[in-house]
Amino acid sequence: MNSLIKASECIRIEASDPRSDNRRRIVDVAREAVTIRRAVAGVSMAIRVEPSAYRGIALRITGLEDGRFHYEVRLVHRDPDLSVPLGEGEDLEAIERQWREWVAFLGLPALAGRTELIDSPVNLAGADLCRRTPHARRRSGALRRRRPRFLKRRAMGGLRAPRVLDVDPTILFYGWKGDR
Repeated sequence: MNSLIKASECIRIEASDPRSDNRRRIVDVAREAVTIRRAVAGVSMAIRVEPSAYRGIALRITGLEDGRFHYEVRLVHRDPDLSVPLGEGEDLEAIERQWREWVAFLGLPALAGRTELIDSPVNLAGADLCRRTPHARRRSGALRRRRPRFLKRRAMGGLRAPRVLDVDPTILFYGWKGDR
């Protein structure tokens, strides 16, 4: 893996895709973009996704066979169709090394797969400030949308009583009652 990253800026991966025509898709992973190519119903398509659109790179345990765990490194997206398997195997040290290389190559957060749906962020280097997710701000979004900050100091105005208009019942909106 490390020699592949140094040798080229784009890494091609062939992965299984049950919804494509030939049950395969080709994924080109580069620092600038991830391109997914496949054919569905005879129509070839290519989807280009920015790496920043991905949640991170997850290391997961996918199964247990003959008393050995099976591990997978996956580029995780909110849409499961855009998630990309980057590697798999039974050797934890090799898979973990590959996981760290992908994290360094793409600059995405490292995730540990707890379940199929839940991935937890992992701090690989102690003080890894550039990959942490930002903390929530003090003001909630509901308050921010309602009123601008400088208006929060002012008191809200009260409701006024509606004005009552004196209308002559002989006048209609389009003229006199006797016109037509």
